[in-house]
Amino acid sequence: MNAAIVRVFVALLLVTVLPAAPVRADDQRAEAERYFRTGERLLNAGEFAAAASSFEDAFEILPLPEIAFSAAQSYRLAYVKEQQPARLKRAVELYRLYLEKVKSGGRVNDATNALLDLEPQLQRLEAGGKTITATPATRTTGLMITSEVSPASGRIGADPKLAGELPLVREVAPGKHEVTVEAKGYAPKTITAIAVEGELVPVEVDLVPLPATIDLKVERGARIQVDGRTVGTTPLGAPLQVDAGRHFISVTKRGRRAHAREVELERGGSVTVATSLKKTTQRKAARYVLISSGVLFVGATLTGLGALGADGDASDLDERRQNGGITEAELARYDELRAERDDLKTSMWVMGGAALVVGAAGGLMYVFDREDAEAPPPMLGPNPAPAARPALGIAPAIGPDGVGLLVRGGF
Repeated sequence: MNAAIVRVFVALLLVTVLPAAPVRADDQRAEAERYFRTGERLLNAGEFAAAASSFEDAFEILPLPEIAFSAAQSYRLAYVKEQQPARLKRAVELYRLYLEKVKSGGRVNDATNALLDLEPQLQRLEAGGKTITATPATRTTGLMITSEVSPASGRIGADPKLAGELPLVREVAPGKHEVTVEAKGYAPKTITAIAVEGELVPVEVDLVPLPATIDLKVERGARIQVDGRTVGTTPLGAPLQVDAGRHFISVTKRGRRAHAREVELERGGSVTVATSLKKTTQRKAARYVLISSGVLFVGATLTGLGALGADGDASDLDERRQNGGITEAELARYDELRAERDDLKTSMWVMGGAALVVGAAGGLMYVFDREDAEAPPPMLGPNPAPAARPALGIAPAIGPDGVGLLVRGGF
């Protein structure tokens, strides 16, 4: 029973412990990559000694020949800049180490040429009686502040001496420090970094780009589209926030001419789009068509009233004819009133029908009067975006020859 418990305990221990190894390996690689990226940024910024120190830390965690080569390059440049023999000797050692690991390809030619230049210099210094010890860059307690964003500036705490352009390398006391990084077009970011005794700790700060803003000064009820996507109807309540870059803005409203504008925005930049939308020709025409419909309706109403009047007079004469008789002149008048009533009724129905038809056409012209903004041609480049094709649509329209339907769009 005890042996079984031991076996179960060992099995659980293996399940718990064994998966931790790959995780630690991944963590170590990530840490080595962080030191290596910091070394690259420091090297590009001319901080050769600090770069060498960062590459040494990366090589200690992940001893790859490529990292050794980068450290050798940094030591070589640091020696040229500072003329410290220890830098020279360490560069020679790391170039040799690289050539031991990489026999061909890679940076073999560069390492060989560097040794052809550096080894004679080292031999001359040692021939002069100097004892040169290859030591890594001076180990100090400090922070190396870097960011993918360039140019950027940073500061450690509130001391102005601990501020400057990135990459920023400063000696600090061990412990926690507030690090702030700023760059144009990006939101400033403050983090807490921990300085370790005798270590130059790399601190990478990722900045978030600021959105660009579009402030709209447009009448109420206008539809706003950005890059073909509807974002709302005015008033929007707050300026639009978009990514930096080129954007196509369109403002449309029923019965108004569309307004379109292409803008180029920087990170954190802003632009104001102000426009007064003019009425379309169709909207103006629809107004006159509706007025005409109203005139026809009034005419039909008056004609109908006239028909009722004629019918009433004819009814009076007909009642007199049935009760006592009428004269020949009154009988002729009776026939005229009936004919007038029938003509007026016919005119009423014609004008009423015309009023309905014209009114319906005017209403459709009014309702379907929406003008879309035409997108600009696609940008020229190796992979130009295809031009957007308008959707197929049918809308009433009026022209010099009459009223009809307008078909527009593309296939």
